Amino acid sequence: MKKILLTFTNVLALFVTANAQDEFDALRYGYTNYYGTARGLSVGNAMGSVGGDFSALSINPAGIGIYRRGEFVLSPSFQISNNTGTYQNNTNLANSSKLNMSQFGIVLTNAKKGNLYKRSAWKAGSFAIGANRLATFNNEYTYSGNNFQSSLIEKYADEFNSLGGIKAINSVSYPAYAAYETWLIDRGFGADSNTAVSYVPFTGGINQNKHVYERGGINELVISGGGNYKEVLLLGATVGITSLNYKRTLNYNEEDISGDNNNDFKYMHFTENLSTNGTGINLKLGAIIKPSDNFRFGLALHTPTYYQLNDLSQIGMESHTDSLLLHSNPNNSPISSYSQDTALSFNYGYSSPYKAILSGTAFMNQYGFISADIELVGYSSMKYYYEPGFENIANAMNTVIKNLFKTALNARIGAEVKLENFMLRAGAAYYGSPYKNTQYDASKLNLSFGLGYRADNWFTDITYINSNQKYGQQPYTLSNTSVPFAEIKNSTSNVVFTVGIKF
Repeated sequence: MKKILLTFTNVLALFVTANAQDEFDALRYGYTNYYGTARGLSVGNAMGSVGGDFSALSINPAGIGIYRRGEFVLSPSFQISNNTGTYQNNTNLANSSKLNMSQFGIVLTNAKKGNLYKRSAWKAGSFAIGANRLATFNNEYTYSGNNFQSSLIEKYADEFNSLGGIKAINSVSYPAYAAYETWLIDRGFGADSNTAVSYVPFTGGINQNKHVYERGGINELVISGGGNYKEVLLLGATVGITSLNYKRTLNYNEEDISGDNNNDFKYMHFTENLSTNGTGINLKLGAIIKPSDNFRFGLALHTPTYYQLNDLSQIGMESHTDSLLLHSNPNNSPISSYSQDTALSFNYGYSSPYKAILSGTAFMNQYGFISADIELVGYSSMKYYYEPGFENIANAMNTVIKNLFKTALNARIGAEVKLENFMLRAGAAYYGSPYKNTQYDASKLNLSFGLGYRADNWFTDITYINSNQKYGQQPYTLSNTSVPFAEIKNSTSNVVFTVGIKF
C-alpha cells in the first residue's frame, strides 16, 4: 500500500469545520426546558397564567402584571445525572453532578393605591431584569458492545468514495483523513485502485465503545416589562438575550476480538473535542385574561432565538495494525497516530424553534391553585446560516432538519396548596419527542414537588425535580448497512433552593 501526500488549504479547513454541525447539534440547542425559581419548578413550570414569579418571564411575560411589590430573588441548584447505555445486549453506567445558578433577578413595581388606584385604568406596571437557565448540558454517558457487521471506518471510506475515491483526499473531513493517515483506509487493488477501502476486519468481531462527556448550558438574560389593565387584562413582553456554552469530549474505540494477530488490525482510538460558544436574542409576548378572581387564561408567543455561534473543534486518531507495518521494516512501530495541530474555528448562525403556549389556572380562593400549560414547539423550523460559499451545505442540513423533526406538544400541570404561611406544591411536565420517526423517541417526563414559606418581607422555597428520558442513538450511520442502535436511559435529579426579598 502506498500513501499519497495531502496539502491542506484554507478552503479545506473551512469545509471541514462547516460540516462539524449536524441535525443533532441543532436539536441540542433547541430542546430547552425551563428552570428558574424553585416555586416554578415545583409546579412543573406550569406558570403560563399564574404569574407573580420570576421564572414566568421566560414562559409568559404577562405574569409580571401580577406584581404589587418589588422583589429580589436568587435560586442556586444542584444536579445529579445518571445514564444507562445499552448496546448489543451490553450495559454501561455513567453519572455526573454539577452546581448551577438556576435563576436570579430583580423586579421593580409601580402599583397604584387609594384613590389613584380607583381612577387609573392601569393598576400596576413593572420592570424586571435578571436571568433564567434554559438548558443544562452537564452529562456523561457511555455504551459498548460487539459488532460483526460494520465499523466506523466504513463511514469515512464512504465519504472518500462519495467525493470521487482516494483522489478526493483534499476534500474529505479531518476524521476521514486521519483514518487514511493511520492505515485504516487505503486504496483498493486492480480496477478498484481509486476506491477507498476500510481495512478493519469487522467480520471476525470488534468491540465498539463510545464515551461522551458534556458540559455547559444556556442562560437567558431577561429584560421584561408589563402591566395590569383594570384587573382584567395583563400584558407583558420579554427581550431574551441568551448565552450558550457547550463543551464535549468524545472518545470512540474499536478493538479486534477475533484473536487473529495477522489480520492487520488490533485497535483504533478516535477523540474529538468540541467547544461551542455564542449569544442569541429573542422576543416573547404574552397576555393573561382574568374573567374572575378564580380563573386566569394565558397566551404567549416566542420567536425563534437567533444565535451567532463559534465552533472550535479538534480531532485525533490512533491505530494499532498488528504486523502490517513490520513487513517492510521489522523495526517499525505497529502504532500510527494523527492529530490536528490547532483547533479549527468556524462562525455560523442558528435559529431555534418558535413556541406557542396556551395556559389556564383555577384558584381555590386563598387556599392555592391548579394550573396547566400546553406548548407547541416547531422543531422542524430550526435552521443553520453559513457564510457565503457554504449556502449549499446549509441548505442540505436544513432539509435534513425539516425531514427529521416535527412540531412537538409539551404539557405541564401543577398545583399549590397554602397552609397559612406554608405552601405544598407538586407538578409534572411532559416534553414530547421532536422526531417524526418513533424509533428516535426522545420524550421526557419531569416530576416535581416542593415546599415554600412566605413572610411579610421575604420568602424561601425548595424543590426536588426528577427527570426521565429514554432515546436511541447510533454510534455512526452507513448508507448501505444497518448500524445497531444504543438505548440510553437518563435519570436526572435536581434540587433547587430559592430565597427572595420583597420591598
